[in-house]
This record gives sequence, C-alpha cells and structure tokens, in this order.
Amino acid sequence: MHSSDRRILLTIVGLGLALRLALAVILPPGYDESYYFFYGQNLALSYFDHPLAVGLWAAAGEAIGRLMPAYPALSLRLPGLLSYCLAQLLLAEATRQWFGRRAALLSAALTSLSPLLFACGGLLLLPDSPLVLLLSLLLWWLSRHPLNARRSPRESLQFGLILGLLSLCKYHALLLILTLVAARLVDTVQQRRLRVGDTALVLAGWLATSWPLWLWNLHNGWLSFAFHSGRTTAAAGFRWEGPPLFLLSQLALLFPSIGVLLLLALLRPAPATSEQAREGTWLLRLLAIPQLVLFLVLSGRMQVLSSWLVPAWWLLLPLAAAVLARPGVWRHLWLQLLALLSAAAVVLLSLIAAAHVRWGIAAAVVPTAVDTSGQLLDPEQLRRTLRQHPAIWKALTQAQVIGSNRYELPGFLALALQGTTQARFSCFANDCRGFDQWRGRLDPGARRGVLFAVVGDYTPIAALAKAGSDQPWHFGPLTPLGQVQVKRGGITTATLEFYGFDPSRVRRTEPITRAAPSG
Repeated sequence: MHSSDRRILLTIVGLGLALRLALAVILPPGYDESYYFFYGQNLALSYFDHPLAVGLWAAAGEAIGRLMPAYPALSLRLPGLLSYCLAQLLLAEATRQWFGRRAALLSAALTSLSPLLFACGGLLLLPDSPLVLLLSLLLWWLSRHPLNARRSPRESLQFGLILGLLSLCKYHALLLILTLVAARLVDTVQQRRLRVGDTALVLAGWLATSWPLWLWNLHNGWLSFAFHSGRTTAAAGFRWEGPPLFLLSQLALLFPSIGVLLLLALLRPAPATSEQAREGTWLLRLLAIPQLVLFLVLSGRMQVLSSWLVPAWWLLLPLAAAVLARPGVWRHLWLQLLALLSAAAVVLLSLIAAAHVRWGIAAAVVPTAVDTSGQLLDPEQLRRTLRQHPAIWKALTQAQVIGSNRYELPGFLALALQGTTQARFSCFANDCRGFDQWRGRLDPGARRGVLFAVVGDYTPIAALAKAGSDQPWHFGPLTPLGQVQVKRGGITTATLEFYGFDPSRVRRTEPITRAAPSG
C-alpha cells in the first residue's frame, strides 16, 4: 500500500476510534458488559455461555481499570476499542489483495460508520470484539493463501491455528469452520485427491489452539452446547413475519444506506476483474450466506439477537467496498451527497442516542415506561447515590457476599464499589449463567451478605425469604436496608431495594430452568 493510501487509511481508522472513544466515555455499562465484567475476575478455559476470548478482553479491561479507576466503563471497553482498529486494518489489507486499494479504503470507512458493527465489535465489551478481530485475521490470511490452493506444511499449520483461535471467540465461528470443511470436501471430490497430510496439519493446529473450549465442556458435561442447542429446539411453530422483520431491523441498525449496500453486494457483487477478485468474491459469499440463512430462519422460531449476524455483515464488507470502488461510481452527485449525509447522520445520531442513554435528553419524547435504557446504571453516579444512604453503604462495604435476582445486575454494583469492598458477587435466580460455577468460590463461612434488585422487576426480592416450593432459592430472614432511587435527568428511572442476609443459610431448590443466552 502506498504511503498516501496508508495515511488515508490510518486517518479513517483514527476518526472512527475518536467517535467510539466519545461514545465509550458517555455510555454507561450495558447489561452484558456488567455480566462479562466477572469473566475477567474468574478466568477459565471457557464459560457457560461463551468461549474464552471475551474473558481475556474483560481481564485486560480490568487491569486497565486498576490504572484509571475513575473510568470503569471506559477501562472495560478499551481492549475492544483497540482490537477493532486492528481488525479494520486487517480487513482493509485483505480487501486490497482481492479488490484493490480504493476498495480497501472504502472497507475501512464502512467499518467506521456502521453502528451495529462498530458498537458490537469495537465499542461494547462483547464476544464480537475478539470475533471480528480473528475473522479479519482469517480473511487476511485467506487473501494470501487461497482456500483450495496448495499449501506448505507451515501454511497448513498456520491455517489451523487461526481457525482454533476463532473457535475461542464465539460459537458462530463453528458454522464458519463447517462451511470451510464442506468447501474442502467438495474440492477433494472434484480434484480426486485427499491431501491427508495437509488436512492433518490443519486439524492439529485447530486442536492446538481450541482445546480450552473442548476441555472445559468435557469437564462440565458439555454444558455450553446443551444450553445453546436447547434454545433452538425450545420454540414451537414458525412465524413467517419473523425473518423479514428481523432483516429490516438489521438494515436499520447497520444504517439503512450501508445495510442496503451490503445486500446489493451479496446479490450482485462487482464484476471480478482478476483471479484474486473472483476468488475473494466466491469465498466471501460462501462464508456469509450460511450465516444469513441460518439466523434468518431461526428468527421465525425464536428471538435472534441483533449481534448474531455481525459475522455475516463483516464478511460482506469487502464485497460492498468493491461495488463502491468500481470506476465511475463516484461521478454521481447523489451518491456523493448520500455518503456525506450518511456519515454525518451516523455521528450525530450515535452521539444523541448515547447522550439520551446517559442523561435522558430525549425523555420528553421517549416515555420512561418503554425506555429501559434508564435502568443502565452509571458506576460513578451509582457510587455517589449509594454514599447518600449511610446504612446501605456501610452494609455494602462490609459485606462478604453481594447478590441479586438477575445475573446482569451484580456487575453494575461491582463497578460502582471497586476499591471499597472485598465482597464476592453472586446471583440467586433460575438463570444464573456463569455464577453457578463461580459460586463455588464463595467463602463457606461468610455471614454478612447484601441482596438487591430493581423494584417491580421479576419476583419481589422479599419473596425469596419464603419457603415456597415455587421459589428457586430459600433464604433465611431478610433484613430490609432501604431503597435507593436512580435518577437520570432528574427523573427516577429505577429504584433499587437492598436487604441484609446470612449467606450460610441460603439453600437452592430444584428443578432449575435455563433462560435464553445473551448476545
């Protein structure tokens, strides 16, 4: 890449990072982020609902947080903010190999401007951050070593290692790997040669890096696979309106002009002008289509989260950039205006949305009853609010165990209390996710505990003290400590209730059901 192109590319990536940094400073932690915070405190080979990689990102964020304790949410997000820049550069280089320098720069612009992609992959602490990084690494490698070309033993081992690392990011990666296996089998049949040595080296490299996932599940009854596969078979019937509505929501989250471009690139990619372009077009469509088909079909049977199609759209970015890079395309004034308006709108709307989540600036037009973003708890504000209630603050800072009735909630309090408590955090509900494993690390001699919940959310927490068979947990007596109102823009958006309890008297009942997985 020429030095001028490199400067333009770094400028595009830098501007995208500046936008995401601003959003990271403004936005309070999300529900998933508050939960993944505990991944960093409980590093393991894998987890109940996700592989290892997001735990490493969380651990890195926590390490940064110890250096800058005034910004706990930003600290957690910094690894993803930085890894997304590297993912952009790798994707741009892969795009350049296949479709040329102009397409490479345009791919970086698209990754910087699509809200769904930069929020999931480069802003929030989510498994998609390591996923898009390793997916970009895979595409970068494949742009230099075509899938069906002859490879040296070293290259075959490298390919397997990358696939193994990808497996540690998110279970979506397994569908990508199965697609590559199917393509290799078809090529084997067509060429009538097995290439056993090459296959064995790829498999060896994959196992050498993905073994934490398999070992953890082996020792935990294949819990992750049972959890995720069980959800896809739990629903009955098929809602035909599901796929089109889900697709429309995806186009909106990608930003409409970018979403439509990605669909057009899938259906009518730019004409291939070289062998590399033909190889890239074939490979990207091969990898993206199964992802799109699977989750669109599943959206007719179950709730499909917005982030689940991020890998499919990421794979289509080079094709979309190639469409925009065709000679003569930018001579159209309407396209130039659309690009400028889209870029300005993304920046402006993203900042407005983040400001509303943080300060409620649109509360006059968005009713509190339907705006759940008000229940996202800003750690600094929550800390200040809790200090205004001496009895609750004293109980929290002296507690040995702090728990809630939702697995997403303890992380908000853990971030707010950083540096002031040595308590272990836990969850007491039907669906406890990773807390089921982490609870084993609680001190069995603990006697001081605090239980908290959002008032009006799920079963009243006082009901946990009753010994009814319909309750997942049995507690001893609960001591009311009081309530704390969380305000945003002067309006109460959530009320937290706090109770003291004796952790040694807690008993769990059976059976326990599992809820749907998070993003």
